[in-house]
Amino acid sequence: MKNILQTGILLIVVLLVACNKEPAITPSANFTTSLNNNTVASGQPFTLYLKDVTGEWAVYFKGDNEKTTFHPEFYRAEGVNIDLGLDSIVVGGYNIAGSYPFTVVASSSGNWAEEYLQDIKTITLTVTAN
Repeated sequence: MKNILQTGILLIVVLLVACNKEPAITPSANFTTSLNNNTVASGQPFTLYLKDVTGEWAVYFKGDNEKTTFHPEFYRAEGVNIDLGLDSIVVGGYNIAGSYPFTVVASSSGNWAEEYLQDIKTITLTVTAN
């Protein structure tokens, strides 16, 4: 009985110490690309450089159709998760020539989810026909 009580008290102490209230990391969606003048040929991939992208998580939106275009009020947009441990990723090519809004959203949460910070950067990509 004494061991159960000591174990229970130890567990409560560990739980209270481990659950710190920490502020959110300031996110940054400041990405760069391998493109010249944000122009890419249809079907050609490009590199997204993540050196200055910070936060707890980040997502990119290709903007090549309604579902993959970021809108702050549309929560069903389909983005692609970014592994922030990488320094760059390759983004698959666009199939149809035109202009597309390419968006990166970096986010962080802190103080037990009382604080939610987000940074958004959008560029217009011009896709040319081959």
